[in-house]
Amino acid sequence: MDSKPSLIISELILMGVTGTYNASFRSGLNIIRGSMDSGKSTILHMINYCLGGSNKKILYDEVTSKVRSIFLEVKLNGRTFTLERPLREQNSAVKVYSSDFANRGEVFPQFMSADPSGKMPDGWLSDFILEQLGIARVKIKESANRVDADEDRLSFRDLMKLMFLKQTDVGSDALLDFKSQAVFHKNVAVQKFVYNIHDERLAGLQTQRKLENEILKQLKQSESTLAKFLTEVGIPLDEFAFGDKIDAAKSQIHELDSATQKLKSDFEFNSKAALELRATISALRGELDSKSSQIKVAKKRIEDFAKLKSTYRIELDNIQLSKLARPFLANTPQDKTIACPLCSTELEIASQAIPEEDINAVERSVKNKIAGLDQSIKISMERIDVLQVEFSSTEKLIQQHTQIFDANNLSSISPLISLIETAEKAKVQAHIELSSLKKNLSIFRKYSETQDKINSKLTVISNLDQVIRNVESGLTGVDDIIAELRKIFAAYITLSGVQNVHSISYSKQFVPSFRNISYYDHLSGGVRTVMSIGMYMTRLAYALKHVCNIPPFLMIDTPGQNIGRKKNPDDDNTVSDPAIYETIYSQLLSIVDLANETGQECQIIVVDNDFPDILATAPGEKKYHLVKRFQKNNPTYEKGLIHDA
Repeated sequence: MDSKPSLIISELILMGVTGTYNASFRSGLNIIRGSMDSGKSTILHMINYCLGGSNKKILYDEVTSKVRSIFLEVKLNGRTFTLERPLREQNSAVKVYSSDFANRGEVFPQFMSADPSGKMPDGWLSDFILEQLGIARVKIKESANRVDADEDRLSFRDLMKLMFLKQTDVGSDALLDFKSQAVFHKNVAVQKFVYNIHDERLAGLQTQRKLENEILKQLKQSESTLAKFLTEVGIPLDEFAFGDKIDAAKSQIHELDSATQKLKSDFEFNSKAALELRATISALRGELDSKSSQIKVAKKRIEDFAKLKSTYRIELDNIQLSKLARPFLANTPQDKTIACPLCSTELEIASQAIPEEDINAVERSVKNKIAGLDQSIKISMERIDVLQVEFSSTEKLIQQHTQIFDANNLSSISPLISLIETAEKAKVQAHIELSSLKKNLSIFRKYSETQDKINSKLTVISNLDQVIRNVESGLTGVDDIIAELRKIFAAYITLSGVQNVHSISYSKQFVPSFRNISYYDHLSGGVRTVMSIGMYMTRLAYALKHVCNIPPFLMIDTPGQNIGRKKNPDDDNTVSDPAIYETIYSQLLSIVDLANETGQECQIIVVDNDFPDILATAPGEKKYHLVKRFQKNNPTYEKGLIHDA
C-alpha cells in the first residue's frame, strides 16, 4: 500500500538566558508578517537549522545575546518528535526526543549528527528524517549522461531545497543552483526521484531494496534482543501496563497528599493552644533571664560601691590624722620635709598651711560621699531581695506551664506528628516508585522506537516495491509527469494576472518556460518572481495529487518582492502588480483547499512584509493561521522575534 510522506511543524521554541521565545504553527496556511528587520525570516531559517541546515543566517547579535538552544516540535508521518540544537555549535549533537516538547523529559533522546561526516551514536539526522517519512535513501547520480558521474546518497537537505524558497531565491536567475551545473544536475536527479521517474535505474532500485531488507533484518534482531532483555528484568512489553501503574502511583500520591494535608490541619488545630503555651513559657524564660541579669547587675553595683566606700574611708582617716598632727608640726624645724597624709608627696615644713576651714570642708564632703554609698548599697540589697522573690515565682510558673505543655504533647500532638511522618515517608516511597516506573517506561520506549523504525522501514520497502513494479510495467513515464506538471503550472500562470500568457511548457529538467522563454532567461524580475513561486507551488500541488517522495510542505520568504504593492493610475485592475500579489495568496489558499478535499495535511509557511487584502476580509480572514505579527511602534504586538532585546 502506498504511503505518502507528511511533515508538519507544530512549534518553534527558543530557550533563552532569561526566558523562552516561541512560535506555534498549524496545518494549512501560516503567516508571519511585520516590519523589516524584525526577525521574520529568522524563524524560517531556525526551522531549517533544526532540520539539519546551517546556522549562518541566524547568528546575529539580538539572537546570540539571548538564545542558547533551539527546539522544533514536528510531526513526521503523524508521529511527534522534538529536535534540539544548540544555537552556536552546529557541529554538536542534535538531540531527538520521541515526544512533544512539554514531555521531552520523560524520554531518552537520541544523539544525531547534522552533518553526514559527523560521528554520533544514533547516526545522521537526515537518515532519521527520511526513515520517518518513509523515503528510501537511494543514490543520486549527478549526471545521467556521464558514465563516470559521481553518486551521492539522497539526503533530506536535497529535498529541503525543493520545499524552502528563500528570500534570495525568489525570482533569482540562480534558483536551484542553476549557475553551478554539477549541483543543478544533481537537483534535477533529485526531482526525478521525487516524481518517481527512474529511467534505467531499475537495477539500482533493486539493490536499494535488498539493502533496506538487510537493515530491516538487523532491526528485527535488535527488537528481539531488546524484548528478551526487558522480559528478563521484569519490564512489561506493554505501554498500557506502564500507564496503569503510573496512574495508580499518581493516584496514591494524591491520596497521601490529601491525608497529609488533613493531618496537618488537625495538628494545626490541636497545637494552637500548645503554641500559645510554648509562647508563654518562652516569654517567662525571657523574664527569668532578665531578672537573673538584673540581680547580677545589682550585685556588681554593691561590689563597686563597697570598693569606693573603702577608698573614701581611707581618705577620711588620713584627713582626721592630718588634723591631729597639725599642733605638733609647729615645733618642727622649718628646713625639714614631711610626707602628705593623703598623697604621700614630700611637703616642706615651710610651705603655707591649708586653712582649717578647707580641711573641715573636705572632711564633710568625704563623709557625705560615704553616707551616699551606704544608702546606695542598702537600696541595691533591697532590690536584690525583691528580684530573687520574683525570680523564684517565675521559676514556679515555668515549671507549671511546662508540665501542662508536656502532658498536651503526649496526649494529642505527638501522635499526630508520628502520623504525619508516616504519611510523608509513604509519599517519598510513592515518588520513588513513580520515578522508577517512568525510568522503566523510558527504557521501554527505546524498544518501542526500534518497533517504529521497523514500521518505517516496512513503509520504505513498500514504496520501493511499488516504484519497482511501476518501472517494470512501464507505468512511470517522464512524459506523462512533465505533462501533468505543465498542466498545473499553466493553470497557475494563467490565473496569476501576468499579461500575454502563451507558449507555456515544462522541460525534462523541470524548468518552466513562458512566452517560449525559459525561466532562467526572462529579464523581468517580476515575471521570474511569479514563475519561481509557481514552480514551488506546482511541485506542492503535484505532491498532493500523486504519490511522491516529498512531503506537501512549503516555506516561502517574502513572495511579494519585485512586485509592486501600489497601483499605478495606468494599470488595469486585473493585471496590476497588486492584483498579481493578491493572486499569489489566492492560489496558496487553493492548494490548502486541495489538501482538504483529498483528506491530506499540508503546511505552507509564508513570511512577508506586506499583507494581502484577500486575507484581511471574509472568507479569507478565517483561512490562515497568524503565527506572528511584529510591529515596532505598536505595543499591541511584539516588536520582533527577540521581543526584549
